[in-house]
Amino acid sequence: MLPLPVPPSLQIPPAPPAQPAEAVAAAERAFAADAARMGTPAAFVAHFAAEGLVFTPVPGNARAFYGAKRDDGSLLSWEPSHVEASASGDFAVSTGPWSWRAKGATAPSASGHFLSLWVRRGGRWQVLLDIGVPHPPQEPEPLALVSRIPASPPSTAPEADWRAFDAAAARDLTAAFREAGAPDLRLYRRGQAVRPGNLAVLSAPETGTARWEPLGLEVAASRDLACRWGWRTRDGARALVLQVWRREAPGWRLAMDVALPPPPAP
Repeated sequence: MLPLPVPPSLQIPPAPPAQPAEAVAAAERAFAADAARMGTPAAFVAHFAAEGLVFTPVPGNARAFYGAKRDDGSLLSWEPSHVEASASGDFAVSTGPWSWRAKGATAPSASGHFLSLWVRRGGRWQVLLDIGVPHPPQEPEPLALVSRIPASPPSTAPEADWRAFDAAAARDLTAAFREAGAPDLRLYRRGQAVRPGNLAVLSAPETGTARWEPLGLEVAASRDLACRWGWRTRDGARALVLQVWRREAPGWRLAMDVALPPPPAP
């Protein structure tokens, strides 16, 4: 008996596995789709790691926060525009625009930018940190996917560079941003568009000295991406800050800085 011909679809070699950044972008889109399908609270509970934090603006357990909320029929929509994954393939940051529409509304009533830290646990990507700022709608950026490759020699931990940044900020915060910031540094501030390399959004309270109070940190196993969060105080004014740092030659550079004022005292 002659062998049966192989169908054309089976003659195509299987697609290579997705790069980590591509996988995180797909996970981000699936997360957003679930929010539209099952409601924002349930989607956040499903996609966050058990110890995941959401900044509201004070960090708290995301599953506990959203597990106590009921779905009010509103729609939170978002889309990644920049995803960067570590060489170890277990750590990634994702950022892009979001919008919120109340139930029955025909147009969004709020918009802004989000920043999320994703970690790979048990074979799946989960959100570990999520923070966002509101600002007027802005033109979306084309999607950029960056999957970093292992460094040779291996990268060092970022703590020394953090201490240098904090020491410089204690003298002049703006100068510290200019010295340690990556060329595509993104600054997230209320009411300001988020654009790579835009230092113009630095406000007057950020031109003086600043003091850092750490709350937490996460570093990729490959030591090429890291995240830290804490309080930044300048002349008695405090802001809750989350920073993303990436390893570049010859050292660590600040890639993203989110600053949120604390909620008003009751």
